Amino acid sequence: MDITPQEEAMIKAFRESEFPPLYVLIRVRNDMANDIGNVEEGQRDAIVKTLEKYIGPLWADYHDGKQSRS
Repeated sequence: MDITPQEEAMIKAFRESEFPPLYVLIRVRNDMANDIGNVEEGQRDAIVKTLEKYIGPLWADYHDGKQSRS
């Protein structure tokens, strides 16, 4: 899969702004899920499902940490 100049700029902006990795993964997942012009549906679904496998445990850890601080 080729990275478009827009995607490259987005990745660079995320790195420079030092967003938390969980935020970046969720943002990339949402952008991919809504990208109907650049990515074929089957490929898009596979990418989104893969990202969700990584996001799920991080999201659970985030909420566990948030509850333990309360």
